[in-house]
Amino acid sequence: MPAKRSHTMHTRPEHQAIILAVFAGIFAWVMHAALDFYFYAGKTYPEHLFLNVPPRELYSRVTIISAFLLAGLISSRMVSRLEIATARSQRLDNVVRSVRAVNQHITRETDPRVLARKSCETLIRRLGYKRVEIKVGGILIGKADLNDDPETDDETVEHNVMAVQIQCGGRVFGELRVIPHADMLWDEEERALLREVAGDVALALRGIEIAEKLEHRREELQTILDSVPAYVSYQDRDGKYLRVNKATADLVGIPAEEWRGKRLLELLPGTTDSGQALNSEVIATGQPRRTALGRLAMAPETRWVQTDRIPYRDKSGDIVGVIALSIDITQLVEAQRDLAIKNEQLRQSQKMEAIGLLAGGIAHDFNNLLTAISGYAELAQHHLDPDTPTASMLESILDAAGKAATLTQQLLAFSRKQPLVLASEDLSAIVRKMGDILGCLAGEGIKIKTCLAANLGCVEVDGSQIEQVILNLAVNARDAMPEGGTLSITTGKANFDDEEPPEECRERASSYVCLSVSDTGTGIDSETVDHVFEPFFTTKKSGAGTGLGLSVVFGIVEQHGGCIQTNTELGCGTTFNIYLPVSPEPEPAPDPVLDPAKQIICDSGAAAPGVGGRILLVEDEETVRGFAAHTLRHFGYEIVDVQSAEEAIDVLSNDSVGFDMVFSDVVLPGKSGIELAEEIMARDPNARLLLASGYPDRRAAAGHPQQMGIPFLSKPYSVRGLLESVRNVLC
Repeated sequence: MPAKRSHTMHTRPEHQAIILAVFAGIFAWVMHAALDFYFYAGKTYPEHLFLNVPPRELYSRVTIISAFLLAGLISSRMVSRLEIATARSQRLDNVVRSVRAVNQHITRETDPRVLARKSCETLIRRLGYKRVEIKVGGILIGKADLNDDPETDDETVEHNVMAVQIQCGGRVFGELRVIPHADMLWDEEERALLREVAGDVALALRGIEIAEKLEHRREELQTILDSVPAYVSYQDRDGKYLRVNKATADLVGIPAEEWRGKRLLELLPGTTDSGQALNSEVIATGQPRRTALGRLAMAPETRWVQTDRIPYRDKSGDIVGVIALSIDITQLVEAQRDLAIKNEQLRQSQKMEAIGLLAGGIAHDFNNLLTAISGYAELAQHHLDPDTPTASMLESILDAAGKAATLTQQLLAFSRKQPLVLASEDLSAIVRKMGDILGCLAGEGIKIKTCLAANLGCVEVDGSQIEQVILNLAVNARDAMPEGGTLSITTGKANFDDEEPPEECRERASSYVCLSVSDTGTGIDSETVDHVFEPFFTTKKSGAGTGLGLSVVFGIVEQHGGCIQTNTELGCGTTFNIYLPVSPEPEPAPDPVLDPAKQIICDSGAAAPGVGGRILLVEDEETVRGFAAHTLRHFGYEIVDVQSAEEAIDVLSNDSVGFDMVFSDVVLPGKSGIELAEEIMARDPNARLLLASGYPDRRAAAGHPQQMGIPFLSKPYSVRGLLESVRNVLC
């Protein structure tokens, strides 16, 4: 703030010139009188000085005094003008300096209020105004007061206030108000300089406003870029980054502000900048470029992106860089990959289903043929001497039929249509009973090692089918160890915390037991292992295998509600883990007591005579129907045979005598045997029924006949099996 103004009376320079002239005139008067006194001694001094002065002499003295007074007045006027000019020059110099100081604030400050306040303080401090105010939009944003000057108040100088509009480009932002001291007079040049200050302030306010808008737009753009679910970056012609969005920064783990002015190799040393060549192509051609699929190497994990690159142009249209927009399609790629796997699995499933249907149909026809072949051969044997060549040939026919029946069972197991005779079994006990068979099967060069868990819990399985699984896996293991090795079979409770079972196992049951069959053989390569369960797929030499072994294993395991897992490595052996669901402990059943009177086959091997009875035989296959009818009639039963369920219903409805039992095939044209049985039981709940099939009818909603409580005879059946089943139903 300026120093306090002193109110002590001071003589101004122009006044000093007048006083000096007066004293000079008086001195000239005295000197003139003294000279006259010296030359005219006859007169006294006082009189000569003041009185009795001749007119001419008085005129001379007055002229001298007037000359001095005029010189004083002229000198005082010159001094006054010089002082005014000096003061004005200093004032204007201060105003210019103030303008420069305000301009410095304009170039430095970005806050309008700070700029206004400092500009007002500068004008007060340098020019000594009483008050300076800056209003923008009618709001006071800057003010400075000379608070210690009580000389006058605002009311006394209101007429002397200078108000200058703060405007730029025709736009009025506000007003600059300058209130001077009461004794101050405005100079036009000072007014012009203050108007210049107001213009500079307006220009600064406009610049601040533009900068704020630009910053706001920049923030909006950055917000938009950061909200885009994609990786966005701007690069100049040299590959240096101008801007990246948050997604890109977060992906790499480097803050967005650290990207500016750097290349990718500077940010991530060792990274291959494969996109720079594409950027150069976009810059050279001026055309956008799309990369359909790219591997993003900058992320810790592999990411797949689809990138669009477009030219980045300035206002004049010149290409100054490239804008890259990369969309993360990793999930899409993985989904497409999963879809391809699912499609392949579906294709394999459909192929397996088609082959299964074919195998089931073939097995159905084979079982019918084998029933007739083995049945008639067995009947013929009973009429021949065992020592005759014909009997030996019949025995060979029966052996071949048995092998064919085994192959048919394998086809049914593969197609998951093999009828299961389920019972609650101990898996370890099943393996233990097969010790001798496995030893003979493996041979001398292979060591068999078992580790069977005790108190394993029971599984609801068909024991013979599980034995088939173990045998097939053991044969595969033996063939994988031509130079010998170790075959390991273990049982135990499946611990899914320590091992990773197939996904379907988690969905089928809560607890499982595990049967593992391992070998130390050649192992299976990654390409082959995906096909091992396919039917007729084999890596063995021609004639060394059917390609059904593992597909049969797969079918049996699936039919039991289990799942199978393969762990193998080329040269390191193979392990098959079979998971079977644990079943509740069965209630102990009483041992069956056989009545010797009900034995069908005597100790001598001849068939016992039938106990009699009237049987309705329902069978669509003529050869099977003929064999069954002939056998039952031969052993004393009265047989009425028909070809379909519809015919059987007509016979039952119109027969007045009645039947002791209905013996029907399951697979029939029209209604199935199960539907026939349901209709008969609806009429007579105590009716005696026996169903037979080598291929369960998929149309039967109730499932297997045994689940309905109906006795079941599996095809191909023998004479003994047929007679035993009929006798058990009738008795």
